[in-house]
Amino acid sequence: MTRARQLILLIFFLGIIYAVPVTQAILEILEDERPQILELFSQAPTEENLRSFEADMEEYSFFEEKLRPVFQLLHYLTSRDMGAKALPGRDGWYFFHPGVKYLTEPYFRDIETANVLASGTVVGESKEKSKSGDPVEIIVDFVKQMKARGIQVLVVPIPGKASIYPDRLTPLAERGAPVYANTTRFMDELREEGVEVVAIHDLLVKQRAEADRLARPLYMATDTHWSGAGIRLAAEAIADRIKKESWYKKPAPRYGRKTIALGRRGDIPEMTKIPFQKRLFPTEGVECDQVFDAEDGTAYKDDPDSPILLLGDSFSRVFQTDDPKSAGLIANLAFELQMPLASIVNNGGASTLVRQQLARKIDLLDNKRLIVWEFVERDIRFGMGGWQAISYPPPDEGSHD
Repeated sequence: MTRARQLILLIFFLGIIYAVPVTQAILEILEDERPQILELFSQAPTEENLRSFEADMEEYSFFEEKLRPVFQLLHYLTSRDMGAKALPGRDGWYFFHPGVKYLTEPYFRDIETANVLASGTVVGESKEKSKSGDPVEIIVDFVKQMKARGIQVLVVPIPGKASIYPDRLTPLAERGAPVYANTTRFMDELREEGVEVVAIHDLLVKQRAEADRLARPLYMATDTHWSGAGIRLAAEAIADRIKKESWYKKPAPRYGRKTIALGRRGDIPEMTKIPFQKRLFPTEGVECDQVFDAEDGTAYKDDPDSPILLLGDSFSRVFQTDDPKSAGLIANLAFELQMPLASIVNNGGASTLVRQQLARKIDLLDNKRLIVWEFVERDIRFGMGGWQAISYPPPDEGSHD
């Protein structure tokens, strides 16, 4: 190879390397922004800083923004690959990848033990260091703090869609297969610690046959969440447990309920950001039960003075604060009890963030008798914010007139 050809290839190779960052810098200058590449020279070249810089470049890159959707579309059309967050199932069903990962991987405690053995760390030392992140211990601590206030806690782990519809994910799974062993073990550990659990996995598996016969699935095919039919069954199960409390007295009828049919664009395709969403993923029809005040016909509203507080995630939010509103778990539980609830809901944050919000709204605990703590099962491992211990002030310090 002649020297001229070598020089041409070298220039071409360097052009490929530097074309992206140089173009990105030019575009940022044209937008009157400081070129992001300069951040590389304004901080120490540690592993943490370099990884942070790389993540920022990926998130704000012009080429990433323009080219990724094209490649995502090609991947989906050629191999049905939906990216890191979604999994295509059967018959138009889609699944949230972390929810499936939670079911298929070992129990969180077994994973911790394996990591300890692999690293050679002393087991006792590792347990002490990770104690604040153990969901069972965090829940037990919260239950004890509420008990000191005279408040009972009901823990309600919600099945992910794959727990109830594994056969819609893969033909290798049979309908009704007990794929939620991790959650069963988790609930057993809570019960051994004296925590009361309302288990609805077996209920939904049992009721699925009737739901299939009526063509009213318990979960939405293209969405992470359950349907109105699933919500109704869960609300009935939780209400049946609450009605056994000695303080609960059935009030006079207050709420009515009506069935609403609506079209919903599922959140699973949306989170993939694959282009042409409306054409590739049509709107899904779903029914839910909207609750209203029987006296004046207005939609259900929370009451902060209710003796019952619900802490929850998006499984409590769906249909409750988005369309058609007042048709989610909170409103339907209120209908079953014929009394309003107070609630704190955070999408993906029922493991820790809702308890942090409660600490900032400590007055909400005044006059409470019961807390219903709902969270989807995958958050046992993947909850936003992890599982952090939250300390609440004693009742006399936390109450205000």
